[in-house]
Amino acid sequence: MKWFGVIAFSNQVETKPGIWEDRPERRQYFGDIIRNSKRDQLSDQINADIAVTNQLSVIADPYLVNCFHSILYVEFMGSKWRVSSVEVGYPRLTLTFGELYKGDYDEAQNGTP
Repeated sequence: MKWFGVIAFSNQVETKPGIWEDRPERRQYFGDIIRNSKRDQLSDQINADIAVTNQLSVIADPYLVNCFHSILYVEFMGSKWRVSSVEVGYPRLTLTFGELYKGDYDEAQNGTP
């Protein structure tokens, strides 16, 4: 299955003199979904957390190859998913993601990076 979407990278921004914050830098990429599956995470909550175990093979550009270590999340099916591992196999990178991204960055308040 083909994919086109956003990958967000951690980017340090000085908001006030001496105060640095993480702000995602969002970039668009093409790739292929190579695994698309769902699993339930058991917990002490009434409803189980939804988690997927998906893999995405992305066509790499120089920025992605040099900054793969700072990937925060990937947008897939309308949600942001935390990237848990990255496998470098130039010219592609394989991203594994499975839990919803729960970053505290508020795009509405701070503007879209």
